[in-house]
Amino acid sequence: MTETELRVSKIESGTVIDHIAGGQALNVLAILGIDGSSGEEVSVGMNVPSDRLGRKDIVKVEGRELSQDEVDV
Repeated sequence: MTETELRVSKIESGTVIDHIAGGQALNVLAILGIDGSSGEEVSVGMNVPSDRLGRKDIVKVEGRELSQDEVDV
């Protein structure tokens, strides 16, 4: 693995939100009302290298698929 690779475990079911502007993952979680209190497993990667964005954030929520209304937000 090189320094620019990121190893993130695959999720069986749930939602992955990728290509979030760097530093904005916590804002995305707040907008969606995801705070972990419902017991879902949440993984956040912040300011990871991205060819397209320079730096990006990634959010993974295991066991929960976002509704269309949530996606639209």
